[in-house]
Amino acid sequence: MMALAAYAQLTGIFDWIAVHAVRIAGPSRFRLFALVYVAGIGTTALLSNDATIVALTPAVISALRRYDAAPLPYVTLCALVANAASFLLPISNPSNLLVFAGRMPSLQQWIVPFALPSAAAIAVTFAVAWWFFRSDVRGRAANVAVPDPGTFDTLAAVLLAAATVVMVVTSARGGTLGEATFGCGAFVLIATLVRDRAGALVIVRGISWRIIALTAALFAIVTAVDDHGGFAASRAALAWCEHLAAPWAALATGFIVAAASNAINNLPVGLNAGETLPAMHASAHTAAAALIGINLGPNATVNGSLATLLWLGIVRKANIAVSPLAFARVGLLTTIPALTLALLLV
Repeated sequence: MMALAAYAQLTGIFDWIAVHAVRIAGPSRFRLFALVYVAGIGTTALLSNDATIVALTPAVISALRRYDAAPLPYVTLCALVANAASFLLPISNPSNLLVFAGRMPSLQQWIVPFALPSAAAIAVTFAVAWWFFRSDVRGRAANVAVPDPGTFDTLAAVLLAAATVVMVVTSARGGTLGEATFGCGAFVLIATLVRDRAGALVIVRGISWRIIALTAALFAIVTAVDDHGGFAASRAALAWCEHLAAPWAALATGFIVAAASNAINNLPVGLNAGETLPAMHASAHTAAAALIGINLGPNATVNGSLATLLWLGIVRKANIAVSPLAFARVGLLTTIPALTLALLLV
């Protein structure tokens, strides 16, 4: 997924999207705010939340340099939608593969429990974020410099569309989604290498190898801890939640894993859930609530997900001032109602 996102960024697709958003929005700050969110939903759903962070966010920052508006609301929206839309489809977040390790539902089985909660989370997150930044996105921008959108590589658009089709069809048929995604990423890298060796090197550099190393290390640590009974407490907590009456079972499960995700990051929590849920023979309802908490809960703080940590580094490199406390103010405000409603609808 990182290779696909880096390929899209290299070929100018996200810059093209961001410039067109500015053109369509015109002087309306709110319209641009909404268009950035829509672009984030599509990017997260089809290319994962990491793509929204590493590819869309820099393009939005670049477009905003020509627009009379404070950048913080728009880039914060990229971070929020990356998690809010990350359980719309199985491919929308790598954590989905971790929670349902070896047991990934087909696309049809996924849509039934998650379509309505995901739509609610997306809608509530946008509404609360707009309310929080309402003074910044109100009114009309002055002296908007609308750049020429230019063009992007047609072959790149075809390859990315084909990759999306392959992943969605694989998910719909209950295939091995991880292998299909890896194959798509490898294919676009090879296609780029044939045409442009320097571009292939850019894609390789665009992959966050530190996160891959961290993920591999966490797999080893989580497996070792599980082998020595280290997850007994988490199993007991989830088992207690499962025996509560509805809707308290879903609410307790979701908020517990959300809190854990913000305390230690959602990647180890997802790995833990992938080990714990099958071991305790958890119900599909409990597994769905846990996944929503792991995906949506990290919006509360910058520590919640690796995607948000990547986002923080990107915006700071662009000299956009944002502190963890400032993010937590809008993060908690959006996460609590969005998570509550999503868990009630699961």
